[in-house]
Amino acid sequence: MTTNPATRPFLRFAGSGMDVRRIGGIFMFNPGLKIGQIIKNADIVGIFKCGNMGGMRRSRTTNTLVIVSDYTKGLYHDKWIGGVLHYTGMGKSGDQDIHWAQNATLAESDYNGVDVHLFEVIDAGEYIYCGRIELVSKPYTDVQPGEDGNDRKVWMFPIRPVPDNDVKKPQMFVFKDMDDYENRGKNVDAEYTKMMAAAKKKGTKKPVFVAPIVPKPEPKPQMEIPIDIVGRQVKHKAFGLGKITAIEGTTIVVQFDMVGLKKMGYEFCMKKKLLEFI
Repeated sequence: MTTNPATRPFLRFAGSGMDVRRIGGIFMFNPGLKIGQIIKNADIVGIFKCGNMGGMRRSRTTNTLVIVSDYTKGLYHDKWIGGVLHYTGMGKSGDQDIHWAQNATLAESDYNGVDVHLFEVIDAGEYIYCGRIELVSKPYTDVQPGEDGNDRKVWMFPIRPVPDNDVKKPQMFVFKDMDDYENRGKNVDAEYTKMMAAAKKKGTKKPVFVAPIVPKPEPKPQMEIPIDIVGRQVKHKAFGLGKITAIEGTTIVVQFDMVGLKKMGYEFCMKKKLLEFI
């Protein structure tokens, strides 16, 4: 039987029992997890059909990238600043390469169609589901010690859940804003490492830390979408030429000549300069 190429991914996923939603011509994988739900590593492998090791796990079967922020290992220095997780890229020693492996997948997640899902590990072996995420600004470089103890260049990816949520976060690594991080965040990794070592020596399950109360950042006002853009021709960096056909809340619907119908966040496209009006 001949099938429409555009529907083949859905048929393949449906045949394997996976839950896939189609949104604006894009297939979004639904893991069937609740925000804040705690699962095991083996569950991640079974649900997402990905590998069982590493902090960045690509699955071509579900077209997803699972990223894990594990605070129990102390190698990568991830931090929440102003509601944004600054996530360290892939590579344990030596300078990291943003064009290599899953660093490239995450860096290109604005337009490559890969669904990115975040888990956090605060207690060893317990993976907290934080939902889907998106890049909120361009990746940047930082200096962190590698597994070999030598300083090296790493890539930091500013990401946040979509939509935002109140999932549990390690309060020691949560900062109100960049000023707060500059004031008390520079030595937090060393302090945490000492606490973990002391807890291990005493045989306690985990270190006890009384975190300061950090107020949630106030939500930023959403960008208004001009109603007169419906019907206008646009050019997308990845999808080429198209025409805006509708506005749905904070999302625009675009019919592209090459890839068909897409739904995209208007504010995100404007800030990232992904879309150009013709």
